Amino acid sequence: MSAEETTGQVKPSLLRRIRKALNEFTPPPEPRPTPSEKEFAEGHHAVGIIYAATEDPGHDAPGPETLVISADIQGHGFIHRHVPRPLGAGSGHKLVGNSIEFRHTTYDPDYSNDIFVTRWPLEVQEALKPIRYKGPGAVRARIWNILSGFCFVIGCAGVMLTPFLLCDLIFGSLAGQRVLADFLPGLHPAIAVAVSVGASPLGFFLSSVCDARRDRSAESSAGKPGARVRGG
Repeated sequence: MSAEETTGQVKPSLLRRIRKALNEFTPPPEPRPTPSEKEFAEGHHAVGIIYAATEDPGHDAPGPETLVISADIQGHGFIHRHVPRPLGAGSGHKLVGNSIEFRHTTYDPDYSNDIFVTRWPLEVQEALKPIRYKGPGAVRARIWNILSGFCFVIGCAGVMLTPFLLCDLIFGSLAGQRVLADFLPGLHPAIAVAVSVGASPLGFFLSSVCDARRDRSAESSAGKPGARVRGG
């Protein structure tokens, strides 16, 4: 075999390797942006079917479910859209086979995020309705619900403030000057840290107690099962 023939075989092989390397390191295409509300309002209405619920395969644990929707558009064929599940984990598979209404801006069959849901299946609508308390215990249930939210906010505030107060205590001990002296005048930093640390578990505990009392008031009001219902 001559040197020219050997060179001719090496060049295509080298080019194939270069093309393969470029394909491997080429970043994936960026997804198309989701249309704006104005574009959806000026778009088209469609009725589709939820025919699959997929999970993100890129994680060790199952990821959030994505509903795959297919709609037959007259004169344009089928279009396919994706939308995250609206309820808790595992609910996506239960919605397969239900109809769904949505708006879209194009007839592109593979523009997956070109979707704005206008009407979910009935079971989703019922689950997303706010809870209304009825009966003689409704007032008590609402009061316990407000107290639960207030205690939860106290617990969250304790979690967020504790690191800053600890830094103020440590820095004040080392440098002799408090960072938060202007915000907490007259309050010893050690006392502030103790209050903040204690507020976190106490707030969450009281929130759970208020939740239990709220549910008990709703369920026992007049002894009827319809005391706590979902409504618009």
